[in-house]
Amino acid sequence: ELVLSERQAQLTEAVLQFQVGQVVRAQVLRLEDYGALLSIYNSSGELSGVQGLLHKSELSWDLVMAVEDIVKAGEELDVMVLSVDVARCRVSLSLKRLQRDPLQTTLDSIQWGETTLALPEVKQIIQVLEWTPGIKRVDIGRQAEESHTVSQDVELYLTKQSPQGGFALVARVGRVLQELLVETGLSKDDMKKALTRVLSRVGRS
Repeated sequence: ELVLSERQAQLTEAVLQFQVGQVVRAQVLRLEDYGALLSIYNSSGELSGVQGLLHKSELSWDLVMAVEDIVKAGEELDVMVLSVDVARCRVSLSLKRLQRDPLQTTLDSIQWGETTLALPEVKQIIQVLEWTPGIKRVDIGRQAEESHTVSQDVELYLTKQSPQGGFALVARVGRVLQELLVETGLSKDDMKKALTRVLSRVGRS
């Protein structure tokens, strides 16, 4: 038990050296359907003994069909620390966060136009939003199309520029970006929670 306690103390100390947002070097130990398990190097370039999970959703901004399409066992790569669980000595990692979200690049440069395509997924998002307590009204804004499909999933984002008395959202459905203008008294944090609930319901029958 004493040996185990010492090893646990050493591992806890090793975990404490990593901070959220830090970029670290790591080696891929093995691949799973849900992601890859990595062994993280310390600042001295030695293996720290701490392992981290690089979840499949954090491999790339593009759609990932198989983990082995992005990383290989034995490969060394730079990753960003997403979270640190000291109690469990666990670290969550991301590869895609080292690159800018293509949506942000798109929003900065894309040519917006009038909404011409009525998407059923967007209609469903609007319906669920209008049922949400605290949301007074949802209007359809501009529409745009990306050059390629980034994700097959329906995605919903809060934009940085929001109108007075509400928020501007962007729904991404395949290649189509749809702006939605929401009139509400909800705070930003409550709005984020509402969007999480909306996405959990979109696509359900």
